[in-house]
Amino acid sequence: MGRINATNPWLFGAISVFLKILRVSGTVFEVTQKEQSSNNGGDEGRFTFDASPLFMPGTTILLLQLTAFVVGFGGMQSPSVNDASGLGEIVCSVVVVICFWPFVKGLFGKGKYGIPVSTICKSSLLSLSFVYLVKSASKSQV
Repeated sequence: MGRINATNPWLFGAISVFLKILRVSGTVFEVTQKEQSSNNGGDEGRFTFDASPLFMPGTTILLLQLTAFVVGFGGMQSPSVNDASGLGEIVCSVVVVICFWPFVKGLFGKGKYGIPVSTICKSSLLSLSFVYLVKSASKSQV
């Protein structure tokens, strides 16, 4: 939950302010019930996901890091410095994936413990468009 709280406020706050400036949206607060935890021993430590946009930034960050693994280990990109091994980039990606471990488990989870396919598709589209924009920007600088 800490990763979700750390990655979402800036995104949704910026969107909210932008919509208020355009006078498209007002402040809406809706009180909802929380899910009751069961006393089954098997559900301890498992995170439940739904189709809320709250999970999209974390899923997108995770998918970007997994894309970086594929590009880094697949040899699709040469190091930017002549004698650099890219080890620092790999270590940073590993740390981010470890921090977002509940999302990794959610990618492969089923039912309420899995990230919904709609969220995965939206996050995949965002991460692939980000990779495309970065690659096209780096080609134009060369």
